[in-house]
Amino acid sequence: MFKNYLTIAWRNLWKNRGFSLINISGLTVGMAGAIMILMWIHFETSFDQFHSKRDRLFEVWNQAEFNGQLNTWSYTPKPLGPILGSEYPEVAAFSRYQFPYGMLVAYGDKRLMQELTVVDPGFFTMFDFPLKKGDPATVLSNPESVVMTEDAARRLFGEEDPIGKEVLFDNQVSLLVSGVLADLPANTDFKFDVAVPWALYKQLGYEDEYWGNNSVKTYIELHPEVSLETAAANIRGVTKKYSDEENDLILHPVTKMHLYNHYENGVLAEGKMQLVKQFFWIAILILLIACINFMNLSTARSEKRAKEVGIRKLSGAGREKLIFQFIGESMVVAVIAAAFALVIVEILIPYFNSLMGTSLALPFANPGFWILLFGFVILTGLTAGSYPAFFLSAFVPAKVLKGKATSHRSAFSLRKVLVVTQFAFAVILIAATLVIKSQIDYGQNRNAGYDRDQLVYHILTEDLSRNYETFRNELLSSGAAISVSRTMSPMSSTWSNTWGMSWPGKDPNQTITIERFSSDADLVKTAGLSLVSGRDIDIFQHASDSNAVLLNQTAVEVMGFEEPLGQVIQDNGSDWLVVGVVEDFILNSPFDKVNPLVIFGPGSWYNVLHVRLNPANAVSDNLATMEGLFGKFNPNFPFQYTFVDQEYAAKFRTEERVGTLTLWFSGLAIFISCLGLFGLAAFMAEQRMKEISVRKVLGASSSRVVALLTSDFVKLVLIALLIAIPISWYFMSEWLKDFNYRIELDVWIFLLVAVITLLIAILTVSSQALKAAWSNPVDALKGE
Repeated sequence: MFKNYLTIAWRNLWKNRGFSLINISGLTVGMAGAIMILMWIHFETSFDQFHSKRDRLFEVWNQAEFNGQLNTWSYTPKPLGPILGSEYPEVAAFSRYQFPYGMLVAYGDKRLMQELTVVDPGFFTMFDFPLKKGDPATVLSNPESVVMTEDAARRLFGEEDPIGKEVLFDNQVSLLVSGVLADLPANTDFKFDVAVPWALYKQLGYEDEYWGNNSVKTYIELHPEVSLETAAANIRGVTKKYSDEENDLILHPVTKMHLYNHYENGVLAEGKMQLVKQFFWIAILILLIACINFMNLSTARSEKRAKEVGIRKLSGAGREKLIFQFIGESMVVAVIAAAFALVIVEILIPYFNSLMGTSLALPFANPGFWILLFGFVILTGLTAGSYPAFFLSAFVPAKVLKGKATSHRSAFSLRKVLVVTQFAFAVILIAATLVIKSQIDYGQNRNAGYDRDQLVYHILTEDLSRNYETFRNELLSSGAAISVSRTMSPMSSTWSNTWGMSWPGKDPNQTITIERFSSDADLVKTAGLSLVSGRDIDIFQHASDSNAVLLNQTAVEVMGFEEPLGQVIQDNGSDWLVVGVVEDFILNSPFDKVNPLVIFGPGSWYNVLHVRLNPANAVSDNLATMEGLFGKFNPNFPFQYTFVDQEYAAKFRTEERVGTLTLWFSGLAIFISCLGLFGLAAFMAEQRMKEISVRKVLGASSSRVVALLTSDFVKLVLIALLIAIPISWYFMSEWLKDFNYRIELDVWIFLLVAVITLLIAILTVSSQALKAAWSNPVDALKGE
């Protein structure tokens, strides 16, 4: 019986090749899109889920109330980890984690910049990052040891065994390689090339006991018998116990670090999980649109198979057998579509990875993949084939054998509802694409407040800092640069903030977070800032600028200064004199409001060198001159620079990826919808060919015939627009709430969506309508 059903299914597919091609193409595209999205979702939800102790691993966060609002942040003071590990029995192990930064690592004549982190010895017993060589329990017990990833070791040592080899770090300290770590998997938020023990960090004098310096991540492992509630309650007040800080501690599960990365007024909020959910629903929509195609085309051709159903029923076939037969046919289509979908995914996955910054691949060797794929195909086949199966199997033999199977001209039918639903989904995706694109353009066109063109930065090294004044003078005299400044952080971000700053007239009960930046001289000229009042900091011209600061306009407003020049602010026990005010400029996200900012003079610290290149020369010539001077004054370090405009552009990467993906899948949605519309239009034209021929014989023009055939479909698309536009307006309004700096939803966006959708639908249907209008009436009526 099964073989018979399979044979009939294949014959029907082959007999109606045109409609079969449309059905299979729609399902193929829908399944391919859904598979790629689901692969990405699986990747995103797998982050740091592979650790065997994952249910007992937590990231320690700070929480404090400022001005009636609970604020939560993930960085902690350096003394916290050892206190938790030694004085709280609930904690089985702990490790601090220094955010990775570039470090020169040398072996023999080879010198490479590697991303270095600093951890405690418990790190490799807590987390399952397997060591290829070395014992996780002791690999960092020696303060002068280092663990390297396989890739880092290969780049430095080639094929040599690195264990026991001596390497030079930062041109200052020699360390022995004690372990080689398997390259970190793509699905972890820990990213580093080399790891050194915290004991070395302390030995070099980089550790401090100040509880107000939240600069490292702290991770703990709870004992198996300890509940999260008990541990959280016991460690909550640790900061208050050991310092004057008013912070509480909370435990954030390591398994939620990637997708839930912030809190809103003390409540864990969705971060990237929101994006994952959005694309899950897009995958569902794409697949549903494809399934709706199948349903529509299958039921539209019901008259073609009505007599077959009638004869089978008269021959004794029950409805259950007919349902099984028709669902079996949809399964055959789903299997064929799935095979083609896998081919498409395999072709497109490199482009998808390039767009999303991932390394996804179809896991053909994994049995679990085939089990999931089988379930996916079954679900798709059932979804696509269930309605046609029940619809076709319900025909009454007496009616269908008299030619009264169905009526295609009813004002309301499920088929029309499905077309409206299909296009409503497509309209929502098109609207989302336009809104996301408008929001990205809005952020990119926002005045950054500084000139990013011809501006580069380089991380300062010990050698460069020691030779800085001579280097600066030679660089300026070479003509390659017109201005040079040292700063605390790049122009693209801030690395420090505080709520402990005070100034005349400040409310002692009010807590305000102030961003910190720094400059030694000529920041206004180097960065292209706009000076509102006063002057720039310049230690080379003004010796007194060792305690000078600049304020941005937001800081002036927050501090309530009517005349900011000459005001004195206090920070970290020191007095700072305001010498100038600059217009607000964007240091962090271009979609966020500008925060109050204080730019400190040389009493602060410097990590970065900014250079304004000379626009009169070619960029390549300027960089070549700089490289020569770096070789002279900084010979032990590679010349690695970053263009500020490129780093600024990277701030839009997440939104651009979302926009591009939404564009892709809205394109798929409209393509699949149009496939179905094309098939329905072709079938309707075929069904009404005699009517059209009679109309033409009676004098109807081709344009009248085209209007007749397209009007019904245009009405359905208009209904879809009326339903989808309010829905998309609501959802995109909710999406925009995540941005402080955002567009207003204008009517023109949705008018454009309506025009695009209608044009696509009309062009799709009119091709079949024109074909019918231009046909010879004699061909359809000669048998009458």
